[in-house]
Amino acid sequence: MNQETYIRLVLKNLKCSTAKKNEIKKELESDIAGAEESGETLDEIMARMGTPKSLAAEFNDNFSPEELKAFKRKRLWKILGISAGVLLILLLAVFYILPKNYPLEQRGNYVESEVMARADEITLAFAEKDYASIREMCASDSVKNVLSDETLSGARALFPDEWGAFVTYGNAYTAEVVQMGNSMAVIQINATYEYTAVTYTLMFDENLNLCGFYVK
Repeated sequence: MNQETYIRLVLKNLKCSTAKKNEIKKELESDIAGAEESGETLDEIMARMGTPKSLAAEFNDNFSPEELKAFKRKRLWKILGISAGVLLILLLAVFYILPKNYPLEQRGNYVESEVMARADEITLAFAEKDYASIREMCASDSVKNVLSDETLSGARALFPDEWGAFVTYGNAYTAEVVQMGNSMAVIQINATYEYTAVTYTLMFDENLNLCGFYVK
């Protein structure tokens, strides 16, 4: 096991905030570097520190009650976020009942570069927790009501608090979906940040207003 894997497994078992995890990560990196300078090998250092799970348990035993309560609240938000994600999946599933799919620009209703630009606005707003801006881009009041602060923050809680800087987009998969006379552009794209990656599935009407939003 290398140093990066060892520290990652320790952090995975900690019951604390992301900020506290980052603090502990720096502490472990510093301790390991100091021990190596003193002549210990990495294997000896890890054996002395204990398994990742046991070391994490030591940290957890020393966290303040406030830190542990904050962690429990975060876990609750994750559960709510999963529930919100299920709701959004159901909304998408209703739309996808017997749809007809076309290449995005085939029927002339959409320009791929414009859909990409709109998707970029949505992903930027979500990364910055600017939920009001997302609702301003929604197609209807019903979509706005679904994408409430509670729903979006619950979905956001599925990921680390700190994403770091945006790195790149992966390949985008686009299509025009027509159902019951309604046309929508669908785009699925993976966005990579310093500390996490998010897959977005977004749906837009012909005016590029947001009709569907799902992240994983």
